[in-house]
Amino acid sequence: MNIPATALPDTPDAVTAPPWPAPRLTRTAFLAGSLNLCLYPVAMTLAGNGVLLGLDQARETLLAFGENERGAADPVTSLSYALFIVALAYWAFASWYCARLMLGKRFPRDRLQPCIDARFAHAVATWLPRALGLLGVVPITIYFVLATPSPRYWLPLAATAVLFLAFVVFRRHLPTAHKGWMMRDDDPHPRFDTLGRGALVTVLVMFAISFGVMLATMTGRETAARAIGSPALVLIALGSWTLFGSFVTTYLPRSFGWPSLALLPLAFAFVFSFFNENHYVAQHGPARAPVARPAFLADIDAWDKARGARSGDPIYLVAAAGGASRSAYWTGVVLANLENHARLNQREFARNVYAVSGVSGGSLGLATFVAALAAEQDGKGQPGGPLTPRPADFLAKDFLAPAVAQLLYSDTIARFLPVPCIACDRSRGLEEAWARDWRKLTAQQPAWFTEPLAASGPARVPRMIFNTTTVGDGRLVVQSDLHFVPTDAYDVYDPALDTNRLTRAGAVHNSARFTYVSPAAAIRLAGAKGKWDYVVDGGYFENSGVTALNAMVAALQSGDDAQRRLAEKIVVIVIENDPAGTAQWLCDAHPTGQPHSDPIAMELTAPAYALYQTRSARAHAQEAEANRLLGGCTTHRLIELRYPETTKRADFADGMFNTAPPMSWFLNAASRQRMATVLCGGTPSEPRELLRREWRRVLSFIDGSVPAPTPPRRDAFTPADTSLACPAAQT
Repeated sequence: MNIPATALPDTPDAVTAPPWPAPRLTRTAFLAGSLNLCLYPVAMTLAGNGVLLGLDQARETLLAFGENERGAADPVTSLSYALFIVALAYWAFASWYCARLMLGKRFPRDRLQPCIDARFAHAVATWLPRALGLLGVVPITIYFVLATPSPRYWLPLAATAVLFLAFVVFRRHLPTAHKGWMMRDDDPHPRFDTLGRGALVTVLVMFAISFGVMLATMTGRETAARAIGSPALVLIALGSWTLFGSFVTTYLPRSFGWPSLALLPLAFAFVFSFFNENHYVAQHGPARAPVARPAFLADIDAWDKARGARSGDPIYLVAAAGGASRSAYWTGVVLANLENHARLNQREFARNVYAVSGVSGGSLGLATFVAALAAEQDGKGQPGGPLTPRPADFLAKDFLAPAVAQLLYSDTIARFLPVPCIACDRSRGLEEAWARDWRKLTAQQPAWFTEPLAASGPARVPRMIFNTTTVGDGRLVVQSDLHFVPTDAYDVYDPALDTNRLTRAGAVHNSARFTYVSPAAAIRLAGAKGKWDYVVDGGYFENSGVTALNAMVAALQSGDDAQRRLAEKIVVIVIENDPAGTAQWLCDAHPTGQPHSDPIAMELTAPAYALYQTRSARAHAQEAEANRLLGGCTTHRLIELRYPETTKRADFADGMFNTAPPMSWFLNAASRQRMATVLCGGTPSEPRELLRREWRRVLSFIDGSVPAPTPPRRDAFTPADTSLACPAAQT
C-alpha cells in the first residue's frame, strides 16, 4: 500500500524529495544492488552448502550422528544431532534475518532506488531473504533423504525446513510483524528507518550465541568441540560471519552515511598477515638442551645384537602413507593385527621392527602403534595378550572437531589482529587433543605425545621417522629420534634451528600439515635470528614415507660385510590407504588399460590436478626403488599392504555415496568397520585378492617360513589366514 510521504512521522534520516524524478533501476540493476547489500548472507549460504555437501569429509560427519561402534545410528537420541538441528536453524535464520533487514533499512545515500517494475522489486525484497534462509535447510534435507535409509534421520530436518518456511511466510500476520515498516513514494518496497527494540534484542541474542560457542571451544577444547560436532560448528560459524559481516561491516557504516566496509576484513587480514604469524614449530613449553641421537649404522648393529636368539629373524622397516584418519586407522589396524598374530603364535613382530617412517596420517598411525608398545613396557598396558592399549581405540576418535573449532574461531580471530596470538594457533587443536586423549586412554604421566621426539624411549620400540616438506624449496625434512638424513634432505634437529622443544605430537603434526585445515608452520633459527622456512605435509614431497627407508637400505648395502648381512635381512612393509586398483601393485600388476578419471574443466584444472597426482607418483617410484634394492619381485621382501579399491557407486544401504572412506580427521563407525574387516570376505575382486596375497606373505615372514610366490586366490579368505583382522572387536 502506498502511503504519502506527508502522512509519515518525521524521522532523523528523512530526505527531501528532489525537484526532478529519480531514475529508476532496471530489473538487473535492482537485483544486483540487492545481492550487494546481502553480500555476506549470499556468500555464506553458497560456502556452507559447498563445504557440507561438496566435500566427502564433511558428508562423512553428517552421517555419524548417534552411531554406535557397529555403525548403526539413532539420531533421535543423539545430542549432537539435536545441536546440529539447532545450528542449522540458527544459520538459516541468520541468512534470512540479515538479508531482510539489509534490504529493509533506509540508508542515507541509498543506492537501492525504485525499480522500473515495482512488482519485481517487491518480489526480490520478499523472496530473496526467504530463499537464502531456505537454502540453508533444504539442500541438506534433500541430501539426508537420499543418503540415509531411515526417516528418523531426515524427518526432523524436513520438519525444520517446513517450520522455517511457514515462519517466514506467515509471520507477517503477527501483530508486530510490520511495526515501523512503511512504504514511501521513493521506496522500491516497504522499509524502515531505525531498528525496533525487538529487532535489536534479536540481533544481540544472535551475537550472544556466537560468542558463547566461541568461548566454549576456547575453554572446553576438544571436549566442547566434539560435543557440539564439526557440522554444527561450521553452521554456527557461518551464521556468525553472516551476522558480523552484515551488521558490523555493512549495516552500521551505511547507517552513518559511510560506504560499505564489507571487504575491509579481507584487507585487514592481508595487511596483518605480514606481522601476525602465530604458526610456529616447537615454540611451546620450557627450553630444552639438545639431545644426542644415535647414528644409524651403529644403532642398528647394536639393536640387532640385542635381539639375541631372534637375530636371525627379518628386520622390518615400515612405511605408512598419508591420508589423515583414513591412513592412521588403516595403519593402526594393520600393525596391531600383525603384532597380535605374532603373539598368538609365540612369534615376534614389533620386536623385529627397527624403524617406522610415516607421512601425514600415516605418521599418526605409526606413532600410536609405537606409543602402545611403549605403554606396555612402562606397565600401562597388558602384556602377554593382544596389544593393549589398542591403537584403534585411540585412532577412532574424532580429531576433526578440535581442528575445525580452532580453525573457525580462535585462529580466524587471530587473522584480524595486529599482533601474533600464539595461543590461537589452530595447530594446538590437533596436538593437544592427541596428547590428552592418549593420556586418558593409558593414564600415562606425562602423556607420551607431549614428550620430546628426540628423547630416548623404551629400548624395545621402533625408531620413528616423521617426514615433512619445506615450503621454500620443496625438499624433505626428516624428524626422527635417530641421527640419519637421506641425501639432499634436511634434519629438523640441525643445530642452526630452534627445534629442541619439538614434541612427538608436534612432529606428527608437522608431517600432517595438509592445508588448509592444518597451517604451514614456521621454524625459527636458533638464537632468535628469525625464521628459517615453513614446513607442510610430507606428502608434498612424496606420499609413502619410503624415501628415508631406501636411504637406510642403500647405506647398509654399501657398508662393510656385517652391514651387508643386515641389509639381507631387511623386509620393507608399505602401508597404503589410497584405494588401489590392480595397476598400483608393483608385482603382478596390470597397469595397462586402466582408465583414469578426467579432471573437470580440463583446460583450467589439468595443471593443478597433475601436480597433485605427482605426489602419489613419486611415492610409487620410491616403492619401486625399494623393491629393486631388495632384489625385485622374486624375493618378496617388499610387502604391499594397499587398501583395495572398491566400486564407486551410490550405496544407499551403507548411507555412503562412495564406499572408499574419505581423507579426513574423522571416520564414522561404518567406515572404520569396513577398514577393519577388509581382509574378511566381501565382494570378490582382484585388488582384494592381491592384498590378501601380500597379507599371507608377511604372515609367512612372521611365522618363520619362506613366502611362496602364490598367485592371487579366488576362494574365500578364512579367519585363520587373517589372524585377528576379522573380528569386529578391532573397530
